[in-house]
Amino acid sequence: MIEVGSVIHTSTAPPEAFFERWADLPTHPEWASSMDWFDVDTPVQLGSSGTSKSKTGEPASFRVTAFDPPHVYADTTELDGAELTVHHEARAFANGTRVELRAWLEGPRARDYEMEMRAVLERALPADLTALVALVEGRQSGDGEAESLDPNRAGPDAHRPPVLEEPEPNP
Repeated sequence: MIEVGSVIHTSTAPPEAFFERWADLPTHPEWASSMDWFDVDTPVQLGSSGTSKSKTGEPASFRVTAFDPPHVYADTTELDGAELTVHHEARAFANGTRVELRAWLEGPRARDYEMEMRAVLERALPADLTALVALVEGRQSGDGEAESLDPNRAGPDAHRPPVLEEPEPNP
């Protein structure tokens, strides 16, 4: 597995709000500006398949590879000799929801795609997640908000979660 992008954001919206948007694939271009369209078998569930097209690529087949309402959704896109998985996860904490997007490549040609995918996803994931957080919170995304996120690059520091307050114990 070669990680090619990861980003974490916090939100005041509940995990369910994110999961509903992730499972509604045809609406992804509303918040995922790098995507043109998604066509998927409905209802969306584990194993559902479809086709998607990024703004810069050709249509590609994908399948839903994780579907755990209301927290986890992932899809895996078939490339020539490799697969790209984008994993979405939202978990509630005392002061909000921690939302994470991760992307990785697997397969015999994964290394061939690594630099291209890393360059694209290190820009796209923060922008997409910022737009999604703003959408589910019912607000406009702020200028520079996506740039203020620290994309978690692959390597030993691949996951640097934000500091979240632990719930106070009830007396």
